[in-house]
Amino acid sequence: MKRYVLYNENIINNIQTFKDYFGDFLYSKIRIENYNNIISDLKEYPIFTRDAYQKSLYDIIISKKENEETLIINGYSIDYLVFKDKFLLKNNPYLILDSAIFLSKILNIKNIDIILRSYYNEEKNILIKALAEIEDIYYINNEIKINIYDENSYYDNYKEKITIPFLENKNYIFDLETITQFGYFAHIGKDNFKKYGEGNFKGSILLSLSGDINIPNLYEFELSNSFNDIIRIAGNAPKDYDIKCVFTNGFLNPPMDIESLLNISLDYNDFNNLNTKIGNGGICFISENRCIIRVSLKIVQFAKNISCKKCMPCGFGFNLCEYYLNKIILGKSDNSDLIDLKNTLNMIIKGSSCLYIRNLTNCILQTIEKFNYEFLYAIEKKITLYSFINKTDII
Repeated sequence: MKRYVLYNENIINNIQTFKDYFGDFLYSKIRIENYNNIISDLKEYPIFTRDAYQKSLYDIIISKKENEETLIINGYSIDYLVFKDKFLLKNNPYLILDSAIFLSKILNIKNIDIILRSYYNEEKNILIKALAEIEDIYYINNEIKINIYDENSYYDNYKEKITIPFLENKNYIFDLETITQFGYFAHIGKDNFKKYGEGNFKGSILLSLSGDINIPNLYEFELSNSFNDIIRIAGNAPKDYDIKCVFTNGFLNPPMDIESLLNISLDYNDFNNLNTKIGNGGICFISENRCIIRVSLKIVQFAKNISCKKCMPCGFGFNLCEYYLNKIILGKSDNSDLIDLKNTLNMIIKGSSCLYIRNLTNCILQTIEKFNYEFLYAIEKKITLYSFINKTDII
C-alpha cells in the first residue's frame, strides 16, 4: 500500500514538474475577489494546525490582526518531527512557497520568514533554489519579501532566540504540514479535497510512527482511517511482546492503552472524545518489556533539553524530576521521592507559561499514575520491574 496519499516522493522538486502537477501558482490563478470563497470553504472543510494548539486555519484567518507584519513558516520542528520537515522541504519546496505567498496575500502581510534548523543544509539549498525560480518568473520580490533563516541568522537579524515561548507567542506561525495541506486544498478545490476522508473531517495527516512497531516511518493517511489499518500498514507490533501503551501527539497526550487506540479512527472527534488531540501526528509505541520508569526519564530529559529554562518551573523542575527518577532506577529511593516527583511535575504544570511544556509534563505525570505499580515495585525491591531496554532511542 502507498505510504503517501496527497504527498509524493521526488515528484514536485522542480518548477516545471510543479506546474505540470498543479498548474499556475495560487496567487496568479485565484483572483482577490475569490479569496472569500476560499475562506468559506475552509470553514466547511477545516484544516487544523499540526501543533499543540490545533487551531482551525479558518479561525486564524478571520481573526486576523491588523498590526501583524510577518507570516512565519516553521521548519524548526522538535527532534522527533525533524524528518517530517525534511521530507516536506525536499519534495514540496514550491508548494510551501506557493502556499505561504497565497496565505500572506489573504492576510495582507508583506513579509514571510521561513525558519529552519541550521543543519538543514540540503533542504535550505533546495528551498533557496525554488525561491529564486519563483522570484525570477513572477517578480514577487517587490510585493512580498521572503526570508530564509536558521536559528543563528534569525537571532542576528531580530535578536530573538527560537524557543517554545517564541513559537507559541506569534500570531501567524504555521508548520510545514499545515501550509502544504492548505496548498493542496486551494489548488484542487473543496470538491476534490472532500474525497480524502470518509468522516466529518477531510484531508490527510502525516503520522510519524516510532518505537516498538515493525516498520517505523513517516506515513500519510486520510482522515477517518482506522488505527487497526494504520498499525497493520506499519507492520504491526513485534510478536514477542504486547504493547504496554501508546504515546500520541508527540508525547503531548497522556499515554493510552493499545485497545483504546484500536477503537478509534484518525479523526478529530475521536481524539476529542478522549480529551486528546491528533496535533503533530507523532505516535510512539511502547512494548510490554520496556521499563516505563526509564521511558519517563527519557521524556523528562527531552523536556529539559527543549525548554527555554528562563522560568523557574522548567529550569529547576526538570532537573529535580531527573534526580528523583535516577534515584528510583538506581534503587536508592523511598516513597517520599515518588511523592516529591509528582509534586514537582504538578508545580511545572501550574507554573509553566508554555502550553507545549504543560502538556508534555502532564504526559509524564499521567504516565507515572498509569503505571504507578512499576514505580512502587522499584522503590520496594530496589530494582526496576523491567531492568533492560532493547532499544534506547525512543524519542
